[in-house]
Amino acid sequence: MKKETIKKGVIDIGTNSCRLFLADIKKADGVITITNKIYKETQITKLGKYINSDSSIQDEGMEAVINVIKKYVEKAKEYNTDELIGFATSATREAKNRDIFLKRIFDETGVRVKCISGEKEANLTFSGAVTEFDENIILFDIGGGSTETIFGDKKNISYLKSFKVGAVRESETFFKDDNYEKLEECKKDLRERLSEIKSLKENDFKLVGVAGTVTTNVSVKEKMEIYNSEKVHGYIINKEDLENNLKKYLSVNLEERKKIQGLQPQRADSVISGTIIILVIMELLNKNEVVVSECDNLEGAMVGIDC
Repeated sequence: MKKETIKKGVIDIGTNSCRLFLADIKKADGVITITNKIYKETQITKLGKYINSDSSIQDEGMEAVINVIKKYVEKAKEYNTDELIGFATSATREAKNRDIFLKRIFDETGVRVKCISGEKEANLTFSGAVTEFDENIILFDIGGGSTETIFGDKKNISYLKSFKVGAVRESETFFKDDNYEKLEECKKDLRERLSEIKSLKENDFKLVGVAGTVTTNVSVKEKMEIYNSEKVHGYIINKEDLENNLKKYLSVNLEERKKIQGLQPQRADSVISGTIIILVIMELLNKNEVVVSECDNLEGAMVGIDC
């Protein structure tokens, strides 16, 4: 492949959020590398809340995502981006009318979106994060509708699984109307659904967490008025920190939770279930701390999905 440096944009359409990443990339001999990270933005779109009983996405949910993508297209133009692509995960891949949704996105924004499998999502996330570590890692990525768990190193992936476990999914199942009477039931259910990862705990590894649930817990612990990506990246958060955060979330109602310093108001209704998922993963893997990484499937898609 001829050597080429371009500006590329990637849009991630998730169950809870829609994210944009712009970067300079170099293409040389069939390999794509990120040479400069330019811009990142996250908007909470809550697509998972607009799913009908037949698994189809409601028009309102489609419009919420499309409106954000239109803004991202304008942002990409501001930075003179050469290529802009998108990928969609759990909520979209499970939707009965996903092809209609993806066609609407293209027709109304010009962005071509690929709906990727849970396994592809996990691979992208791992490839985005593993470059930061020299040792074995177990990486988890808690989304709104799925959680990816991957074990491996820079050279090899030994285990990869996408579970139908997510911050929005569990909130909708167990905690309707901000009622947390089913807290222990949720924990028990999660232990059962994630139980197979227990077989990994005998290995020597570092536990790494990516995405909004784990980064939010750092932001809350540090009481960040303005989110500081540099401080969050590489942060080590332990079990006690997470349990203290969980107590704080549970001590107030939804409207008061939205006012907690460091917590995006739009995440207030799913942060409890997301934090419980982290704690259950740590319990199953017998780990007391998590290394937080800002590198995830956006970085992976930047080098792993071509236009």
